[in-house]
Amino acid sequence: MRSNKLFISLAVLAVSASLLVSLYHLAYYHKIYPHVFVAKQEVSNLTLAQAQQAIHDQLPANLPELTLVFGSQSWPLALNDLNLIYQVETSAQDAYLLGRSRGLLGGFKAKWQRWWQPEVLPLKFIFNETKLKTGVGSIAGAVTEPVILPGLERQTDGAIKLIPGKNGRVVDENQLYEQIVLQLANLDFTPIVMPVKIVIAATDNELLVNAQARAETVKTKQLNLVLDKQTITVKNQELLNLIGFEADWNETEIASLAARLASQINHPAQDAVFQFDGNQVSEFKPALDGLILDETTAKTMILAGLEQLVKDAAAEQTITLPIITSAPKITTESVNSLGIKELLGKGESTFFGSIPGRRHNIALAAGRLNGQLVAPGETFSFNQTVGDISSSTGYQAAYIIKNGRTVLGDGGGVCQVSSTLFRAVLNSGLEILERHSHSYRVGYYEQNSAPGFDATVFAPSVDFKFKNDTVNYVLIQTTADLSKSYLKFELYGTNDGRITTTNNIRLWGRVTPPAPLYQDDPTLPAGTVKQVDWSAWGGKAAFDWNVTRNGETLHQKTFYSAYQPWQSVYLRGTSGI
Repeated sequence: MRSNKLFISLAVLAVSASLLVSLYHLAYYHKIYPHVFVAKQEVSNLTLAQAQQAIHDQLPANLPELTLVFGSQSWPLALNDLNLIYQVETSAQDAYLLGRSRGLLGGFKAKWQRWWQPEVLPLKFIFNETKLKTGVGSIAGAVTEPVILPGLERQTDGAIKLIPGKNGRVVDENQLYEQIVLQLANLDFTPIVMPVKIVIAATDNELLVNAQARAETVKTKQLNLVLDKQTITVKNQELLNLIGFEADWNETEIASLAARLASQINHPAQDAVFQFDGNQVSEFKPALDGLILDETTAKTMILAGLEQLVKDAAAEQTITLPIITSAPKITTESVNSLGIKELLGKGESTFFGSIPGRRHNIALAAGRLNGQLVAPGETFSFNQTVGDISSSTGYQAAYIIKNGRTVLGDGGGVCQVSSTLFRAVLNSGLEILERHSHSYRVGYYEQNSAPGFDATVFAPSVDFKFKNDTVNYVLIQTTADLSKSYLKFELYGTNDGRITTTNNIRLWGRVTPPAPLYQDDPTLPAGTVKQVDWSAWGGKAAFDWNVTRNGETLHQKTFYSAYQPWQSVYLRGTSGI
């Protein structure tokens, strides 16, 4: 009997619940369920069309600026620049489907939750994300202040100054970006306080004192780092930068130093290439060992060297850094039978400020010397090898000195080439038979050299000549980099043990330059004044050059140069007069 009553009660309850659910669905047939909001607008009990209109009505007629705030400062973010479009239909559709797309049990649970707790849906929209990130980054940059870590600075009088650190601040751009998107989705245009993090630079006072003490110990010392065939000296401020404030040494700076050294020396092995075409080498690349700095071991060795600088009374420490070498598969001597094995010497010069015609002529003349071979015992003549210098052979007009005046002439700049070759021959120790200095000091030749290391040519009487006094061929290689205004000559052959020294470089008897010279130039418009030459002091220059082999002197010579004072030269345009 009791079971029948229980069954009847449950049946009545089920029927009532079913009736209640049916009435609920009937009441919200084609309508949004209760307590549903899109942004700030309630859309409960509305049809899809009504909801779309209600959402549309809450949109601002014109998008306002969104203000980003930090402290007492504020920055406007122009929303109109974001190509922002609110998706009204999609947002209304989401509101309508709420509670209708989760199955029977899931849908009933969602309806029950909505009855007691409202659901606020964000208003969907599309926008230019790149522009928003750019705008956020720009404003964040105005707020951000980099942390200033403590530092040590060597003053001009040698004293060590401790630079205290300063806290920095940085805007969390990702968090700010997300907050902006959230507020836009809710049509909330109230100012946003930017999320700013403080970056602490504070260091324990005892560590600061210890760092300054180490700086006082090493301020007059130096660390020599031997890297293959070169030595890098770390001293003065660069040495102080390696001192740490959280530990004895700044391992980040040491790692950076090792990385810079590696970038200077690291390169893969290069196989030799040698192609001989008649009397000239058409392609040549010398074999080079591959070099790699062992950075991990180098950092450890640098750290140990710094410790020794502090402990020892010696003014310097020298460390040979570990270089890993790899041999090329094809060596230079295996690809030719002319004795072209290794670099004998090189010469370098720069020509910043040269006019286009001069730059063209430099590259042209250097190119005609590239790949030239000089046989054993042969005398090399610059004029004869370069050949005719005129417009008919490709040279352009550039300023030259002729009869004591600066004039436009074919081949201006060729003396840059002869001077650079002269330097290469000097460094190679080959016998120099003829060399003439310029009549005045040319600024181009002193951009990276002392006065006196120039060689002028002017066919047929003024030439530069040298003799290959080795028992093997000598190959001339040239590089003219116009983008860097840089010229290089390299002489390859067989090193017979000769040692070259250049010393006692001197300049004396300086003479004041005369007043400026103005010359008419029909190629320039009337009224134009153009400076083509700069004043140069006169004087005399000299240097001593010695070449020895096994204690025997092969060549010994003093190269003299007598420069007359030179005036500034200006060209006055006369075209159209």
